[in-house]
Amino acid sequence: MRIKLSKRQIERSSEVFGNLSVAWFSAGIISPIFIKPHSVFDFLLAFGLSLFMFISFFIWSLYLVRRKL
Repeated sequence: MRIKLSKRQIERSSEVFGNLSVAWFSAGIISPIFIKPHSVFDFLLAFGLSLFMFISFFIWSLYLVRRKL
């Protein structure tokens, strides 16, 4: 079953996912650079996970914008 959303709902959803993307970028990628990690492994794990989440939300946001057009 596919949910039908109005253009405004799709626009708002895209905006929310864009904001989540920015949040993951700032909290997950930028912040660890300034905080001393417990180990290199912890740093790389947090950085990799944050990068994955950032890219995932960013792509989903772009998909919704493209779908709106």
